[in-house]
Amino acid sequence: MTGTDPTRLISLLEALTAIPGLAGHEDAIAHALAERLAPLAADVHLDALGNVIAPLRGASDGPRVAVLAHMDTVGFAVKSVSAEGLLRLVPVGGVNLKALPGAAVRVGEVPGVIGVRSQHQARPGDETVREDDLYVQVAPEAVAQISVTAPVTYAPHSLRLGEGLFAAPYLDDRAGCAALVALAERLADVPLPCQVTLIGTVQEETTCAGALSALRAVAPDAALFVDGTLSYDTPETRGQGMVTLGGGPVLTSFLYVSGLNGWHAHPGLRAHLLRVAAEAGIPAQQDAIRGLISDARTATWLGIPSAVIGLPLRSKHAPLEMMHLDDLIAAVDLLAAVLLRPLPALIRG
Repeated sequence: MTGTDPTRLISLLEALTAIPGLAGHEDAIAHALAERLAPLAADVHLDALGNVIAPLRGASDGPRVAVLAHMDTVGFAVKSVSAEGLLRLVPVGGVNLKALPGAAVRVGEVPGVIGVRSQHQARPGDETVREDDLYVQVAPEAVAQISVTAPVTYAPHSLRLGEGLFAAPYLDDRAGCAALVALAERLADVPLPCQVTLIGTVQEETTCAGALSALRAVAPDAALFVDGTLSYDTPETRGQGMVTLGGGPVLTSFLYVSGLNGWHAHPGLRAHLLRVAAEAGIPAQQDAIRGLISDARTATWLGIPSAVIGLPLRSKHAPLEMMHLDDLIAAVDLLAAVLLRPLPALIRG
């Protein structure tokens, strides 16, 4: 078992973030992830919804543990098409509206740009971007290639800023998918005290139906979710929380959006992760978040103890998200350390 090579990790992130995978349209990324996991797992298959399910080799007859990351992304679907190459859109998932004007996108394989009024023609209220204002310009001669409902995603692009900062579209949650691959490489043919299944899920950004279906089929005793989370280390977020890029993965205790749409970590499982991190000298942060949810809520519905290992991000759901590579490496380190130890008893009461 060896550590994670940062250079190889960057190449993996660049490859995974360049593959389209709008929620409900995940086939390309699912096949790419399955291909990378196939040499490292006992078996890899896609279920009827498109989830990638890969049990690892080296498993014992011990408890069953699932490690999940979602493959899908936010984006848009084409609502209407004009002969001039102007496309109206409907958002799919929680797109970051204020970051969209002028962004490069692709409609299938057709390049386009999200329209924005020229500053010289600015009108009062332009600073507020509304869903109804969104449109994409493509080449008029490409219109014949585009159908209503076609998926629209951010154009591939990546930047490395210094030694640790990395920016690309869809690090939420292609960084989690990269963690699955790196973890599989780390644990390949290593004897394990538990039965580990890696799962790439679909539709997290819209329904969480993929995780629900996969967890029901795998029926693990515990589920660990690797997903993008918030940081509070930019001028507009300082003072709102303690999480920073480079501070380590985040062991979240609580997520909530509205109504009954919330999740609580299993306290015994989260305490175990914190204990393992401390014993192994792996940096870890903690948070409780209002305004964010994840596939982990489906584990609660099924009565499966769960924990979220968050990867701190800046500019979440914008055309370029930013992370620190050390956080991703530490997340893989933590997952490996946890899976190489016996799972504690998780029965409460």
